Amino acid sequence: MLNDRKDLTSGSTAMARVLSRFRKDEDGAMIIFSLFMFVMILWLGGMSVDLMRFETTRAKLQGTLDRATLAAADLDQTQPPAEVVKDYFRKAGMIDFLDGEPYVEQGLNYRIVSAAAEAEMPLMFYDIPRVFTQPFNPGLTALTVSGTSSAEERVTDVEVSLILDVSTSMSGSRIENLRPAARNFVTTVLANNTNAPQGLITISMIPYSAVVSPGSAFDTHMNINRTHSYSNCVLFESGSFNSIELDLSQPHDHVAHFDPDWFTSDSNPIGNPWCPTGNNNAIVPISTSVTDLHTAIDALTPYGNTAIDMGMKWGVGLLDPSTRTVVNQLVGQNVVPGVASGRPYEHDLEDVQKVVVLMTDGENTTQYDLKERFRTTNSYFWFDRSSNPTGELHQIPLDRISVQVNGFSTSENYWDDRFYWMRERGEYYQSDRVRKYPYGYASQWAYVQARQTGAIGINDVGDGPSYLGNIHNASWQEMYANWEYDRITYDLLWYPYNDGDIPWSAGQVWSQDNSGNWTLVYLPDYTDAFYSIDYEVVNNSQANDRLSALCARAREAGIVIYTVAFEAPADGRNALLDCASSPSHYFDVAGTDISAAFAAIASDIRALKLTR
Repeated sequence: MLNDRKDLTSGSTAMARVLSRFRKDEDGAMIIFSLFMFVMILWLGGMSVDLMRFETTRAKLQGTLDRATLAAADLDQTQPPAEVVKDYFRKAGMIDFLDGEPYVEQGLNYRIVSAAAEAEMPLMFYDIPRVFTQPFNPGLTALTVSGTSSAEERVTDVEVSLILDVSTSMSGSRIENLRPAARNFVTTVLANNTNAPQGLITISMIPYSAVVSPGSAFDTHMNINRTHSYSNCVLFESGSFNSIELDLSQPHDHVAHFDPDWFTSDSNPIGNPWCPTGNNNAIVPISTSVTDLHTAIDALTPYGNTAIDMGMKWGVGLLDPSTRTVVNQLVGQNVVPGVASGRPYEHDLEDVQKVVVLMTDGENTTQYDLKERFRTTNSYFWFDRSSNPTGELHQIPLDRISVQVNGFSTSENYWDDRFYWMRERGEYYQSDRVRKYPYGYASQWAYVQARQTGAIGINDVGDGPSYLGNIHNASWQEMYANWEYDRITYDLLWYPYNDGDIPWSAGQVWSQDNSGNWTLVYLPDYTDAFYSIDYEVVNNSQANDRLSALCARAREAGIVIYTVAFEAPADGRNALLDCASSPSHYFDVAGTDISAAFAAIASDIRALKLTR
C-alpha cells in the first residue's frame, strides 16, 4: 500500500511538472496571433474590394443612365424616347437593372426624359467574421446600387443674327454652296419652334457687300439724311463701332445711288447699284419663318465690295435693345411676327441667348461713295421732257439733252447762259438757250423768264428742278441713278469736251450780260465728273479696326460669336478669328464643307442640358 501511494504521488508530481512546463512554454503563440491578423487583413482588404466594386457598378450604372437620357431627350431623335433608354441598357448588359419605365414629357419645343436604375450587389468579403460567429447561417450581405438621371433639351429664348457675305467674289460655286448650308442652318435652328412668347428662336438675316440694305421694312423707321429716294443704305460714323447699340432714330448719312460699272456691262438705268433697291439682298429682321428665310437666301445676288464691319454692325444692332422700338413698330406692320414683340431682349437675362454667325469669303475692302458735290448738287445737264414729263431721264434721247457750258456765276438773270446741244444728225451746236425738240427752240427771253420765275416742281428728294415747258435740270444724283459711272463721262461729257466747249480743268473767262456788263466767270471743273467716286470712305485697315472693336463689345455683352471663313484670304481669316468668341467658335472651310460648319453651329445653338 505504501508503495502504491508513493507511485501515485510520484505520477502527480510529474504531471504537474509537465503542465508547468507547458504553461511556461511560448512556442507557437505567434501562429495564433498571425492567423488572427491574417483574417483581419483579409476582411479589411476585402471590404475595400467590395467598396471598389460598388463604386465601379454605380459609375457604370449612372453613366449608362446619363448617356441614355441625353440621347433620348435629343429633339432630333426620331425613335421613341423610352425605347432609346432601354436600348442603351440592353447594349450595356444592364437591362435587368432598369427601374420601371422611363419618364417622358415633351412638347413642340422641348423634351424631358428621366430614368432610374437599381441593382443589388453582394459583398463578398464583408461577411468573413460571420464564419466564426455564425458558421451555419448562409447568405451574404448586399448593398443596393441606385441612380437617377434626367436630361432636357429645351429651345430657350434665342436671338440669332445670320450675317452673310454677298460680295462679287461670292459668285459661282461659292454662292451655290452657301445657299443650302444657310437653308439647312435655318431649318435646324428653327425646328420645333413654338409660337409661345417663351422658348422662342428668332433669326435675323443680314446680307452684306460694301453696304447693308435695310430694305423696305425699315424705310420709314430710320432717320436718314436723304439725298435720294432710290435705296436706303446708310453710313455709320467710325465712333459708332465702339458700341453695339444701333439707334436708328439718330440721323445717319445716306449712301449715294450709283453703279461704278466695274463688274457689269452698260445698262440704263444702272444695273447693279452700290446699294440694292427694294428688298434685293435686304435684311430679313427678327423672323420665325423658315419659308421666308429660305426665299431670301435663294434670292441672294453677289455684287460689290466687302464690308464685314458693316454687316456686323447691323447684326449686333438687331440683337441690342436699342432697336426694340423699331422692331415693335415692325410687329405692328406685320413685318415681324407678334410673338417676337419686345425683342431684342436685354443682354443680362438668364434665359436669353444671343448669337452671331458671321461668314465671309473675303476680307475688308474699300468702301466707296460719291463725292459730296455729286451727292447734293445739280448737274450741267438739261433735259427736254415735253414728250415724256414723268419718264426716266435715260429714256430721253440725246437730241433732247443740253449741257451747260457757261453762265454759272449769275444767280438772278440768265442772259449769259450757254448750252451745248447733244447730237442731231451727227452735228453739234452751242446755243444761248436750252434745246427743245423738234426745232421749237424757246426764245432766250422765254428761257430767262422761266428761270427767273423759278422751279415749278421737284419730283422727289434729291431731284433737280423742273421749269416751264418741261425743261428739267437734273441733279447729279439723278444722273448717277440713270447712267453708269463711265457712261456719264464718256457718252455725255466727252462730246462737248472733244469739241472744245468745256475745258479739261477749271478755268475762268470774261462773260457779258444783256446790259453789256462784263464779269469774270470761273468755270467749274468738269473733270470732277470723271473722278466723282470717293475712294477713301473707309479703307481695309480702318474697317478691320472697326470690326475688331465691335466684336469685342459684343463679346463683353455676352453675345456668342461664331465666324466662318469660307475660302477666305489670310487677312479675312485673321479678322474672323479675332472676332470669334474663342478659337473653337471659328471655322475655316472650303467647298461643300461650309454645310458641315453651319450644321455644327446649329447643333451648338440647340445644345442639350443635363438638368440633374
